[in-house]
Amino acid sequence: MDTLTRFELRKIMRKKSFYAGVAIIVTMAILMSTVLVANAQITGKDGNFLNGIPAIQLERAYNRQLAGPLTSEKLGNTIRRHQNLLHDPKNLDEKGEVTVEVNAKFDVKYEQMYSLINYAFSPVNDYDYFIDKLKPCDASVFYQKRLERVHEYLNADYAYGNYSAEAKDYFIKMNERIPVPFQMDYVTGWANVFENLQFIFLFTAFVIAVCLAPVFAGEYQSGADAILRSSRYGRSKVISAKIKASLIVSVGLLVLGLTTYTLLLLGICGFDGGNASVQMIRFMAPVPYTVFQTYLWAVLIGSLACLLVGAVTLWLSSRMRSPFPVIIAIGILLFVPMAIPVSQTSRLFNHLMALLPSNMFDSSRKITDYEVFHIFGQLIPEYKVITGFAIISIALLLPFTYRAYKKHQVA
Repeated sequence: MDTLTRFELRKIMRKKSFYAGVAIIVTMAILMSTVLVANAQITGKDGNFLNGIPAIQLERAYNRQLAGPLTSEKLGNTIRRHQNLLHDPKNLDEKGEVTVEVNAKFDVKYEQMYSLINYAFSPVNDYDYFIDKLKPCDASVFYQKRLERVHEYLNADYAYGNYSAEAKDYFIKMNERIPVPFQMDYVTGWANVFENLQFIFLFTAFVIAVCLAPVFAGEYQSGADAILRSSRYGRSKVISAKIKASLIVSVGLLVLGLTTYTLLLLGICGFDGGNASVQMIRFMAPVPYTVFQTYLWAVLIGSLACLLVGAVTLWLSSRMRSPFPVIIAIGILLFVPMAIPVSQTSRLFNHLMALLPSNMFDSSRKITDYEVFHIFGQLIPEYKVITGFAIISIALLLPFTYRAYKKHQVA
């Protein structure tokens, strides 16, 4: 790292706003993790509810026993085991339902399997407890039933526009390329990570904006730009150093937030499940990724969204005369779109809104959704379009920032 970049880096990191931002990111990561852990719940072996860490530990123990390929044989054995419980009068109460004690002892440990079976056999958006109605032989059509749910979803009527024939065919082929049998494992830790990941990106992006807003505008406000710009490298290397230092700070804040949040949650919930199929978390997901691969995609998209916010902040900072209006503008960019509801009449409007940073933060949902862009006759999944858009936007904004500061006229 050159001397000028180190100097600009120290200028950013010595501000009180930087330390306050670090504290906010760490606090939010701890808070988001704590909420998810506290909300964990499962029926214990004695029939009473367990909450928090004990619930997580029991669920992990149960799901580890189910880990492995989700074969028809495993599904059939699960259905047979449940049906045997239902056919024994000793296991039923006056209403003909499995008693609390029997459920706690025999059924709860297979709840992950039951959930997948119910999703496969239930109509879309109408979850039913089908495990009570099935026969072991029905397990052979499990993956076929999942594809039927995909067809059902794609052929439904939507107020904002139905899927085109090309889009339907595209997503059906995507689902057919997903490796089967699915790989099962305990995935609650990773599911929890996905749950609040968007908020970690949101707060990190805002902190990045606050830290970078004064990079250029602060000098306009203080009058320091007149001195800097009259120096030997004031219109060249100094600008590059400011941009490089800003990118280093942005990446550092991202690493801090993501590392704190992810390691804290997985440290409590368990690191198991990275190699499981993402369909264990999002059953209808049309992508052939593992849970860990989906996490990497989510981190890439969310991080690019944060860096895009940083790039926009630098560009505004190079054009405005004080940091405050820059922060206000970024606040509007981040928070106002979150209050705009999804359009019920225009899929195009929803696609355009998806390109805003605040809507990119829910990156795990973008990866597993059924949204596709039609670009120059090609069908491209929304999450890949978002990735490309963020990279191109950052690449364009940084030269504009450089040029705006270089041509700025000293008052």
